[in-house]
Amino acid sequence: MAVHRRHRYNDQPEHDECISFISSRPCLAATLSASPPALACVQITKAYGGGDARVFALRGVDLTVRDGETMMIVGPSGCGKTTLLSVISTLLAPDAGQCRIFGEDILEFSEQEKEHFRLQRIGFVFQSFNLLPALSARENVAIPLLLQGISRAKALDKAKHALSDAGLPAKQHALPGALSGGQKQRIAIARALVHDPQLIICDEPTSALDHRTGQQVMERLQHLVKTFGKTLIIVTHDSRIFEYADRIAHMDDGRILDIQKKGVSKS
Repeated sequence: MAVHRRHRYNDQPEHDECISFISSRPCLAATLSASPPALACVQITKAYGGGDARVFALRGVDLTVRDGETMMIVGPSGCGKTTLLSVISTLLAPDAGQCRIFGEDILEFSEQEKEHFRLQRIGFVFQSFNLLPALSARENVAIPLLLQGISRAKALDKAKHALSDAGLPAKQHALPGALSGGQKQRIAIARALVHDPQLIICDEPTSALDHRTGQQVMERLQHLVKTFGKTLIIVTHDSRIFEYADRIAHMDDGRILDIQKKGVSKS
């Protein structure tokens, strides 16, 4: 069913709209007015509980991710990484701030619009794979397409090609229980990409994998990002994969402390 959009996908915000959105941040304003980044978060705040029990998970987070970039978000457990990822994914509404993805103000969306946006524009890769155990690899990969309303036959055909691209043509009919951790993650990546999203969001994609398998997964993700111009945001504790990032945002206590460019040591 068609969903009414406030802006067409890929539309850029008008210049005056952009300036009002980030009036106190001229550098980000100049960037947005020229071409919207993949992600622009400004002063994102989120707290849980009330009164003396109130706990801030995010304390005025600013984060910009360029289109086609691989950004990693790192920090200790409980620093707000997962909460920030949930906001970016449109799964959680912040208490304050602004967040735009490819120029779209996701905080203005209705719940139906958020669901539509996720199905069309975002791919998810999870730490625990989140494969349905009763479904074959091919059926698991087809899920985003089926949710979009694509026919089962067409969805399964696209899933077949996605698995072949992932190097698993012989595992089309295998159940998740018969697969290795690396194979499960490659299937999860195929599922994240089968509907051709612009933004891929990964939550600890290599933490459950050995070093060699983790490298293979990251090489696969990096190849897809560079070949097809995707934008990749990864939350991770795994320092073994930092080399695959274009930039690394360091978080602690609900804030981004600094952003490290590739090849530049953290100060």
